[in-house]
Amino acid sequence: MWGSLKNLHDKFHENIEEMQKLRGLRIWILHVLDDGPKNGVEIMDSIQEHYEQIHQMHKMGNNINPNRHLNITKNHASRPSPGSVYPILKKMVDESLISKGEDGRYELTKKGELISHRLFGHLQTYAKKMDRGTFAVKNALTEIEGHISYLEDIKKEKLILHEDLIVDLCERLNNIKESFYED
Repeated sequence: MWGSLKNLHDKFHENIEEMQKLRGLRIWILHVLDDGPKNGVEIMDSIQEHYEQIHQMHKMGNNINPNRHLNITKNHASRPSPGSVYPILKKMVDESLISKGEDGRYELTKKGELISHRLFGHLQTYAKKMDRGTFAVKNALTEIEGHISYLEDIKKEKLILHEDLIVDLCERLNNIKESFYED
């Protein structure tokens, strides 16, 4: 058990070191190119779209600070400027993390894919399989499941005080389940 925890700890620190080498915008370029080839404008659009999605999740109460993830302060826009993106793209081509095709679109190289997978791994696969609506539903149900697990551990004497609310919640969940089979 300790060996596997140490491996997870070491892997975490390797990923942090890799992220520190790449810095914020470079990480986001890898992230958006993992969806497929894009030109510089499409890369900036995708980064802005991701920022807005994270910002929206933050507004919905998911405790995600979009400025922390994109390293953007209140004085900066959510869309990176061409003056910051294109020099980084050139450096990333020089470092063989991405390549630029004849059509002007950038894509991940094998090296870039390996780094992207190492940094984002299962998150990328998970995000590709789920749209935002599905993600929100899955997130809500996971939260409910965690709270139910907590309530299962509480002594019945403390829960009985909230019987009406528990019955109401059970009925509401049952109504959701029954709606699957309507029409």
